[in-house]
Amino acid sequence: MLEPLNARAEAIGRRGAAQAAARLEERVRAAVPDLSVSVEETRVTLSGRGLRRRWLADPALRWLGGLLR
Repeated sequence: MLEPLNARAEAIGRRGAAQAAARLEERVRAAVPDLSVSVEETRVTLSGRGLRRRWLADPALRWLGGLLR
């Protein structure tokens, strides 16, 4: 009886996570244009030259969740 409700809730959650990942990709690309950003379902991966150094210097890169506000 609860299986359809659980499946629907899971689908809604997956869709919301995918939308959040897409928004994050867009905002990271705008904030830091010289980094490579890739999204696989709900995982966002940043890469680029000097990323570690920039991560230490730029608070926006340390707390990517702040870009989702």
